[in-house]
Amino acid sequence: MIGMGWRNANFGKRLKVDDSGKEVIVEAGKDQSTGHRYSGPFAITIRDAEHPVTKGMPKEWLHNDDELYDNLRGPIENVKVLATAAAPKGKGTGVGEPMIFTIRYGNGRVFHTPMGHDVNSMRCVGFAATLLRGTEWAATGAVTLPLPKDFPTADEKSVYPAK
Repeated sequence: MIGMGWRNANFGKRLKVDDSGKEVIVEAGKDQSTGHRYSGPFAITIRDAEHPVTKGMPKEWLHNDDELYDNLRGPIENVKVLATAAAPKGKGTGVGEPMIFTIRYGNGRVFHTPMGHDVNSMRCVGFAATLLRGTEWAATGAVTLPLPKDFPTADEKSVYPAK
């Protein structure tokens, strides 16, 4: 139902996005198992700017410190990648990892993001907006929630204050 998640390399296929923006499927047993080889801030690259969840988001925005999950695996059926992230050069896998995606599951809609592993990462304005908009889309098929005025940019993170 989630399309792809934390799995051993032998469990299922892996989807990655190359430098040209092309989606590449890697068969089970090839490449590494799922991991988080990089933790820190990372750029989110929007791959579908017309989907209701990502509509209006900047082409690239900076996510607050988080674990960047890589090599997500699964059946990868009916998956639509909306955004990816790549670790900084020399860290992580060096390719676009799916960070915001949807799955058609029967007659249902599934929204998935592997972002948001701790309170610090969930304080990211971009993460919070993505989660809210993704939830609304999964429930209704539409998004009415606007992006916050302080949504992150390509150069600057935006975080809610700690309480």
